[in-house]
Parts: sequence; C-alpha cells; structure tokens
Amino acid sequence: MTTISSLASSTSTSSTTSSGTTLDSDAFLQLLIAELQNQDPTNPTDSTEMINQIASFSTVEQLTALNDTATSIYDSLTAMSLNSAVSFIGQSVLAEGDDISKTDDATTVVSFTLESDAETLTAHVYDSDGTIINSVSLGATDSGTYTFSWDGTNYTGTEVSNGTYNVVFEAYDEDGDSLEVSTMVAGTVSGVSVEDGTTVLTLSDGRTVNLEDVYSVVSSDA
Repeated sequence: MTTISSLASSTSTSSTTSSGTTLDSDAFLQLLIAELQNQDPTNPTDSTEMINQIASFSTVEQLTALNDTATSIYDSLTAMSLNSAVSFIGQSVLAEGDDISKTDDATTVVSFTLESDAETLTAHVYDSDGTIINSVSLGATDSGTYTFSWDGTNYTGTEVSNGTYNVVFEAYDEDGDSLEVSTMVAGTVSGVSVEDGTTVLTLSDGRTVNLEDVYSVVSSDA
C-alpha cells in the first residue's frame, strides 16, 4: 500500500515538480483526498494536523486574493491620479518645493515663509551634487512671506552653468534658536508622469513637483 506521510511534504514535492506552477485550490483538494485515501489505517493522519494544513492554505489564498485586490485598487488610483494630472498641463501651479531654474535669460524665484521673526536669515544655494555654491545673507527679517531671487553666481561671483539648483533657508531667532522656513515654487506644467507610485508634474523649465504638493493652480485663460 502506498502511503503519503504528510500533506506538507506532498505539497513541496508537487511544487518542485510542476515546472514552477502555483498550487491552486483544486490541486490542494486532490492531494488532501489522496492523503485520506492512502493513509495507513494503523496510523491515520492526525485530524488536528489536517485542520491546521487546511487553515494555513486558506489563509494563504485569502492573503493572495487580498494582495491582488490591493494591487488592482492601487493601479486604479494611480491611473485616476494620472488622468487628473493631465488637466494641469498648460496651467501655472504653486507647489511646495525649493528648486530654482537658471537659464541664460533669467533665474526663477522661490517663495519662502517665516512664521516668526528672524534675527538672521541666510539662503544657501545647492547644486545637483548637494554642494553649497553660494550663501546669501538676508539679515533680520520679520515674519511673513517673501520671494528670493538668486543672481546665478557662486561664492567667487562667477556665473554658474545653466540648470536646476535648490535653495535652503537657515534662520535663527534672537535667542539663537533655529526657525522653520517653508518654501514654494511656481511654474507652468508641461508634462506628467508616475514615479514610484507618485504622480509628478514636470514644469516647462525642467523642474518637477509632486502633484500632492500643489498648493494652487492658475488657469492659462485667467
């Protein structure tokens, strides 16, 4: 008489000899029936073990189904977000960010907001490698929203190459405590994409902002 010592070992054998196919519910039931039909009458399969095997398989199936559902929902939401973002093309947006673009003609500005008065305020300009190429002291500044315009030069006063840079503000109050400075950038949307699940707007000068960071939109017809 042929005996099947355990469903787990049978499942393992089936998995390794079925050319990589996944064990589905039908195959599982066939193995279970085969085990019952071929069990040793003097040493029958333990009912608790069998229940645990069935429960484990059921849990795996439920998790697989849940994962498939979550993936489907995620794909749908991503598509909806992308379709919504397409309507932004040609519109001017204001979004959280600190990137500025330098061209031969001009350098874009960055808006910044101080929630409290600053005794000292400095704007640091970074290149794409993360190196500070210039720092501009803005002195004591009252709380409020302002714009910063960089002249496109480095520490030595030499004009730098065209491209995208970012500005980070460093502020301290009269007690020497660090202050938070929020920044925003503006530009006209020229394209949209999805990167790592995030919908990204590409501006006409090559800068990018995340759709979720957009604060306001101004129609091109306004």
